[in-house]
Amino acid sequence: MDPTTIKDWLVPISTFITLITVAIGSWLSLREYRLKVRAETRIAHSSELESDIKLIKLFIEIMDIAHSRRGTQVSEKAVEAMLSPEVIKELGLSGSSIRDVLNNAVISLPVGVAAQDAAISAIWVLGNRHAVLKPIAIQGLTTLNTFKGNVTEKYLQDLISKSDDEVLAAIDRHP
Repeated sequence: MDPTTIKDWLVPISTFITLITVAIGSWLSLREYRLKVRAETRIAHSSELESDIKLIKLFIEIMDIAHSRRGTQVSEKAVEAMLSPEVIKELGLSGSSIRDVLNNAVISLPVGVAAQDAAISAIWVLGNRHAVLKPIAIQGLTTLNTFKGNVTEKYLQDLISKSDDEVLAAIDRHP
């Protein structure tokens, strides 16, 4: 081979090798990018799921307030006294009657009417704002409607009117 022929072939061969190297590098970069996008998508989905769980947990706490419950209180000393053999014998308690006495020892702390009405309104606002909460809000307001209909009815009807058939089909509207 002649040096000029080699020289003539050297430029196309080096260009070809450069193009192959760039193509392989681009392919590897794209593959790495796709893997990163998938990982970020999984992280975003996990983050959204965690956010939904926290939101639902707080929503249920609001539901307790709307249902006029703020927590319970029980005196350990009172329970100990009720379970003492002398009291059980004196009251003639056994099995299920002991359970009833213990259930009556738990005191539910009440919530004021204003807090209850505000919580009902908050349920409606959150149900409108977050799709994940809409069926929960409708279900909760349906139950609350049985004893607090004067406040819940307008909120419940508004949520129902803005819901699709799939959401409504999943709800038990007869508590």
